[in-house]
Amino acid sequence: MMPASQDDFKKHYSSFVVKETKTPIQIARQLQQQYEKDVGSFFAEIAKLPLENLCKILFELPSDIFEETFSRIPYKKMATALSYLASDDLTDFLQRVKQYDQDYAKSTYHLLAPDEQAEVSNLSQFSEDQAGAYMQMEMLSANLTDTLLKVKQKVRIFRQDEPNSPIFKLFVVNAEQHLVGILHFTDLILFKENDTMQTIMTQATIHHHKPLSVLTTTPIKKVIQLFEEYELSVIAVINNKEQLQGRIVFEDVYDLIRMQEQSQALKMAGADHEAEEEGFNSARKARLHWLFINLIALCCAAFIVSLYKETIEQIVALAILMPIVAALGGNVGNQAVTVTVRKLALGQIDWQNALPVIKREIMIGSINGIIMGGVVSIITLIWFNQPQLGLVIAIAIIINLATAGLIGSMIPLLIKKFGGDPAIASPLLLTTATDAMGFFVFLGLAEMILI
Repeated sequence: MMPASQDDFKKHYSSFVVKETKTPIQIARQLQQQYEKDVGSFFAEIAKLPLENLCKILFELPSDIFEETFSRIPYKKMATALSYLASDDLTDFLQRVKQYDQDYAKSTYHLLAPDEQAEVSNLSQFSEDQAGAYMQMEMLSANLTDTLLKVKQKVRIFRQDEPNSPIFKLFVVNAEQHLVGILHFTDLILFKENDTMQTIMTQATIHHHKPLSVLTTTPIKKVIQLFEEYELSVIAVINNKEQLQGRIVFEDVYDLIRMQEQSQALKMAGADHEAEEEGFNSARKARLHWLFINLIALCCAAFIVSLYKETIEQIVALAILMPIVAALGGNVGNQAVTVTVRKLALGQIDWQNALPVIKREIMIGSINGIIMGGVVSIITLIWFNQPQLGLVIAIAIIINLATAGLIGSMIPLLIKKFGGDPAIASPLLLTTATDAMGFFVFLGLAEMILI
C-alpha cells in the first residue's frame, strides 16, 4: 500500500533508510519493542525486511519471539533468505530452528541449493565447542600452479558469487589440498601476471614458515585465544590430514567473545543466559534456584553471628559496624574472582601457574585493607569515641580483605580444577566465605579485646 501523502511517503522512506543503516542487533531490539507493543505491526515490519538481512535480524531475537516469527515464514522464502548467509551462519540458524521445529528445519534444508546442503551437513558434524562449527567454507584459495592472472580472475568470481564475504588473505594449497602458504594480497603487487603461486611463495621469503592454522577439532576457546593474542583477522582451518577446510574470521570470533562475556556476566549474577533468552518464566525459575542456594549460604553467615550474640548485646556498635567489614571483604573478593575467572576463560592461567596471581590478589587485598582499615578506624573513633573499637575494626578489615583476595583467587581455580564452571559457583561460595570470615574475625577480636 502506497503512503497516503507526500509527507507520509517521506516519513516512510526516511524510516526505512535509518533502519538500513543499523546493525541486525539494533534492528532486532527495535523489533522486539514493537512486538511487545503491537504484534500485528511487528509482523508487518518483518514482512518488509529485505531477504539479504532477514535471517541475521531474526537470529538476534529472543527465543520465544524467534520461534513464533520463523514459523510464520514460508519455507521457500526462508530458504531464499538463508542463501544470503555465510555457511557457518546458515548452519547456526538451521540448528537453532531445529531446536524448536525439526520438520520446519528439514523442509527448509531440502529447499537449499545442493552446495549449501553439503556445507550444512559438513559443519553440523562438529560440536559447538570445536573450531569446525564456526568456520566459513566460502574462501579464496589458489593452487601452487595457478598464475597471478588466474588468481585475479578467481577474486572477481568470488566477489560476484559471495558479495558479502570479506577477502582477507589468499590461501595457497598444493595438489593434495594441503595448506602450504598464506599470502597477503599486497604481496602479489610486485609480481607479473604469469608468475605462479609457487614462484611467488619461493620469493616471498617472509612466508616460508609454516602457515598459521587450527584443526577442525581444536577447542574454540583456543581459537579465541589465538585471535586475541596475535590480533588476527582470519585463520585457516584444516583437517587431520592438513587439508584446507575453511576459515574463521574475526567477525565470528568477536561475536563469540561478546556472547561469552554476556553469559559469564549473567552466571556471576546468578542468572542463566539461555533461561533469560527463553522468556519470563524460565528466567524467574533460574534466578529463584540460585536465590534458595544463596539463602542457605546466608544462613551459614547468620549462624556465625549467633555464636557471638552475647558480645553483640553488650556492645551494640558491633552490630552497626558488622556490615562494613562484610561488604568490604565481599567487594575485594568479587574483584579477585572476576579477574581470575577472566584469566581462566582466556587460558592465561591454570592450576600449575596460578601462584603469581594468588600472591598478587593477596597483596592487593592486604594493602587496600591497611588503607581502608585506617579510614574506617578513624570514622569509628569519631562516631563512637572508642579507640579500642577502632583498633578492632581496623585489624578485622586488614585480615578480611587479605583473606578475601586469597579466597577470591583460589575458588575459581579449585572449581576449574575439579571440572566445574567457575563463573557459576564462585560468587556464591565467595559470599559465604567472606561474610563468615568477616563476622568471625571482627566479632572474635571484639570478644578478645573489648570484653
